[in-house]
Amino acid sequence: MTTIAPPEATTSTPTRRKRRTNDAEGRAFDYRAIDPTGEIRSGRMTSDSQDDAVARLRRLGLRPVRVRPAKRDLAGADLSVPGFGAKVKPAELAVLARQFATMVSAGVPLLRSLHVLSSQSDNKLLESTLGQVRTDIEAGDALSVAIGRHPKVFDHFFVSMVRAGEAAGALDVVLLQLAATLEKQVGVRQKIRSALAYPAAVLVMIVGVITAMLVFVVPIFSGIYDDLGGTLPLPTQILVNISDLLTKRLPFVLLAVGITVIAVRRYIRTDGGRLRWHRVALKLPLVGALLQKSAIARFGRTMSVLTRAGVPVLGTLRITSETIGNAVIERAVSDCEDAVRRGEAIGPNLARHEIFPPMVVQLVTVGEETGALDQMLDIVGTSFEEEVDASVAGFSALIEPLLMAVIGVIVGGMVIALYLPMFRIIDLVQ
Repeated sequence: MTTIAPPEATTSTPTRRKRRTNDAEGRAFDYRAIDPTGEIRSGRMTSDSQDDAVARLRRLGLRPVRVRPAKRDLAGADLSVPGFGAKVKPAELAVLARQFATMVSAGVPLLRSLHVLSSQSDNKLLESTLGQVRTDIEAGDALSVAIGRHPKVFDHFFVSMVRAGEAAGALDVVLLQLAATLEKQVGVRQKIRSALAYPAAVLVMIVGVITAMLVFVVPIFSGIYDDLGGTLPLPTQILVNISDLLTKRLPFVLLAVGITVIAVRRYIRTDGGRLRWHRVALKLPLVGALLQKSAIARFGRTMSVLTRAGVPVLGTLRITSETIGNAVIERAVSDCEDAVRRGEAIGPNLARHEIFPPMVVQLVTVGEETGALDQMLDIVGTSFEEEVDASVAGFSALIEPLLMAVIGVIVGGMVIALYLPMFRIIDLVQ
């Protein structure tokens, strides 16, 4: 096992839980400059200001001809539609880390490696970002500083691992650890998505069948019952009222549904709404246990690789809380960070949070006492990844008959409600 020296500790601030703003990225500038051979070069680079961009070009031996803010900065904001902009998937980052590690370990120069990675990338955002990182490195920035300018692509976990590798002079080793961790996280996410894909498809089918019955079938029976007169049974009357609402006031129904969806999504994006949403998700039958095991697996794997890379414990806890992806466990890890800052141990503080099973608490406590925290955390990650696999298999086997039963109850209930008046058809005719 290669021992990696810890990087410089990062001073924590009271605002550590807030997400980085766009200012952390710097601004993008398009430039045209003349190189020492007299040829004109053009491109895009990130910098804190236009003057700083000019100075960096001169340090590269270029004579600036034109430096101006990129088009996306002229408007003061990114004009892409939220939720539909270009993104870099975790799987793409995992491939990038492994390819990068392979080239670095083979002795390929850093700038050449970045050029190759950028040219072969199919993701336009990743290609552009790697090009800007290469420009920043040419201007004298370290790799960790250059990628840190792009938090939308490289999160705190990725940047911290690269910084640790630079400090230890073992960038290839750390990149391999990073690639392995990202690949395992991607694998767990794909298994969960595969397990939830079938229920989601069935739910869409249920909604489609119910809507079709309410819009096309129920009105036919409603017209027959109106001609016959009489009082309808309560289940039938409720079904008829819902059908009337959909068929006669459909625009208002769609508007109300749209407003509700937007309001719920905006609420979930708030800190309090996100925390409550994740708490509710963790209590759902079947799904909640799967999400909990997945979150703990990411917690163990992330903390293990950061600890093994030599990141200080406070930095490890902070990065884990910012990248774990579950608000409940993020809150728990942040509380542990505060406790460690006061001189307390991690294990006893994890025990105060119900999301961590006793096994996790015991392993972390033993790791702290024996100086093998990274190994114990690795056991936590591996153990819960295996539990996720088992849970996914059991979930897939159980969900199919369960959903078939749900479909039968809903559709059968609607059919029974429609035919209830038929039992009184003679009375209604008379």
